[in-house]
Amino acid sequence: MVTHHPPDGLPAASVRWLPVDAADDALREAIAELDPDRRLGSAEHPVFLTAWLPCLKGGCLSFVGMSPAGRRWLAGLAGDDFAARRRADLEATLAAARPGTPLPDDPVEQVITLIRALTGDEPSPSRFALARQPLWCGPDGGSGLAHSCDPATGRPGLTGSFLAGAPAARLLTEGGTDLAGLLGTRPWGPHLRAAVDAAEAALEWPVRVEFVVERGSLTVVRTTRAVLHGAALLRVVADRRASGRLTPAQAVRLVEPLDVEQAAAAGVLALGLPVAARGQGVSPGLACGHVVFSAAEAVTAQADGERPVLVLTESRPQDLPGLLAATAVVTERGGQTSHAAVVARGLGLPAVAALADGVLDADARVLRTARGDTVRAGDLITVDGHTGLVHLGGHQGPSARRRAPAALPGWLDDALSALPAPSTLPSLAVRVNADTGADAAAGRALGASGVGLCRLEHMFLGEHHQVLQRVLTARPGPDLTEGLATVHAFLRAEITAVLAAMDGLPVTVRLLDPPRHEFLPDLTEAALTAAATGAPADGDRLDLTRRLHEHNPMLGVRGVRTGILLPALTAVQVKALAEATQALRRSGHDPRPELLVPMVSTPRELDFVRGVLDDVSARLGTTRAETGISLGAMVETPRAALLARSLARRADFLSLGTNDLTALVWGLSRDDAEHHLLPAYQDLGLLDTSPFARLDVEAVGLLARRVADDARAVRPGITLGVCGEQAADEAAVRFFAEAGYDHVSCAPPRVPLARLAAARAALPPEAADNRPTEAGR
Repeated sequence: MVTHHPPDGLPAASVRWLPVDAADDALREAIAELDPDRRLGSAEHPVFLTAWLPCLKGGCLSFVGMSPAGRRWLAGLAGDDFAARRRADLEATLAAARPGTPLPDDPVEQVITLIRALTGDEPSPSRFALARQPLWCGPDGGSGLAHSCDPATGRPGLTGSFLAGAPAARLLTEGGTDLAGLLGTRPWGPHLRAAVDAAEAALEWPVRVEFVVERGSLTVVRTTRAVLHGAALLRVVADRRASGRLTPAQAVRLVEPLDVEQAAAAGVLALGLPVAARGQGVSPGLACGHVVFSAAEAVTAQADGERPVLVLTESRPQDLPGLLAATAVVTERGGQTSHAAVVARGLGLPAVAALADGVLDADARVLRTARGDTVRAGDLITVDGHTGLVHLGGHQGPSARRRAPAALPGWLDDALSALPAPSTLPSLAVRVNADTGADAAAGRALGASGVGLCRLEHMFLGEHHQVLQRVLTARPGPDLTEGLATVHAFLRAEITAVLAAMDGLPVTVRLLDPPRHEFLPDLTEAALTAAATGAPADGDRLDLTRRLHEHNPMLGVRGVRTGILLPALTAVQVKALAEATQALRRSGHDPRPELLVPMVSTPRELDFVRGVLDDVSARLGTTRAETGISLGAMVETPRAALLARSLARRADFLSLGTNDLTALVWGLSRDDAEHHLLPAYQDLGLLDTSPFARLDVEAVGLLARRVADDARAVRPGITLGVCGEQAADEAAVRFFAEAGYDHVSCAPPRVPLARLAAARAALPPEAADNRPTEAGR
């Protein structure tokens, strides 16, 4: 059996080092020293050898010297399959080195033959080593695994397990006896404790120690640094940071955003709940509650004091009241950038989307799973938004309705603040996606340096949905005028709250960017109403809805296109922003507004909005420069990316929208692709991960880098930002920092994680290795 981790814990006296050109007699002498009782290959308690050879590049060959009698003994101890595989390893190794050479049954000749075959091409003065292989046999033998801290919690103290009379492979599959009860009763207990303490002192990190007990004597087989994650890693790093054993940079580089997220979200595995369905974890956290199948049912259930889990085919803007009432959400369709995912992350709701083995039967009001379960309304389920699992059952005790943001521990926040100025990469600022004053305040409290995306259409979700629908479906006249006035007053109040919460920091307000169908009446419902009432108004409403209906609304009238077809709608948005800014300045505040134009495809669209901004400013008795409103373009179409030079000449800033840019570069519908196509591609090995979950550096990244290069070529000081789902992904953050972007923006709960990712990305390359260095000792 070949392994690439030689047992450095073996006593030096039990190892024999020999030159590769050692004579056969020297080999026999070394074997005799390692096996003074001549048990190599015997039928009763045989000895086996392990060889470390140069051609194995630091690995070792185990169970060398296996005779037929020794194989039968090993089969009786560990199973015939185990013994057969060990013999096959030896035969395959010899065949690769010397094809056609049979493996001798005589154990000594077998050792010599293998060593000659594997060292024949090695030049002097190379060396190889032989050692007696410790076994686990007999009443005083066994295999064990020890940790110097609890790998689940990071709590200091020796933990682990021991399995008598069995190899390490069985220990890992079957488990063993807790070491805590053995250390004081076995003669090898003090030796193990001393070995673990010495290893941790040498490595200056918690250790994982594999050991074997043979005839009551302990041999350390392998010592490695313990691999820790989540809460365990945070505790270990915190302890070492507090004691001065880690510098701030070392502490930061040891903790990944995922570790903070895992520590903040409870695990469900320990609950022993069966898995009903699997999907994508699109908003981390853990929550249980009773199933409801509509937003209205969720609202009613919450009013009755219940904790509803909202299960939908996919969510729509009008489902917002149900999302607000839910304790978790599950959608059959969708993905990382679906409506449900974006809203859930903003609310801190655990969410699972794109079910791989669950189908929602809306008519029967049940969720049918591939394993044969039927989840009905009222059933208790647990949603794990981190792993993407939906479990049957749950604990009904009191629990928080909202997942607390994955706030950085105080010591880690202090370590971020103590980092020196980056020497190789520019520091990437982190802004927050905020559609309300409360979101903005929450993001600021978590360390956001401004609002990177304030989505005006999100202000019209839920009960305000009809306000925008009225404008989009009104014909010119009093109804449209009244609707626009309502939109203006509402937006002014909401924008004022966001600007006030971020006083003194930049706030990027994006013009309305909903696919128009999200705010249009349902075509079927409008037809039924018109047929039932026969009223001219209802018929007119049906005709207008049909005229505005689009077969592919995500590529239709949305973003700036809506504002160009309805200029008065653009004007009231700009006016609301300008008046909110003026009012705050008059009251002594320092608003710093930025107006973002979405779905730009041609620079002339930006010219159009600039003209509206100039006109609104003039009507308010000022100028665009005096309002202090900067104008930017959202780069989310490939054409906009390719025309970045022209856009940069007209814009004060550019914001890269990775969600739509990815969809358009790939030619994929985000929600549909993540339900079936992308999981299938991943199963077939055609893709490693969804391009909506992790930045596609090959293509989308290529365009992103070109945008930055082209924009700075014509306007070196232009501000470049990123809005999308990769803000807390360290690889993407490093990429955007290297490409020259100034900030990323994400939902409030992810701000701490994005700050950590940005800080880690700014560390110099030599700090990328997650190990304490001499500087921290």
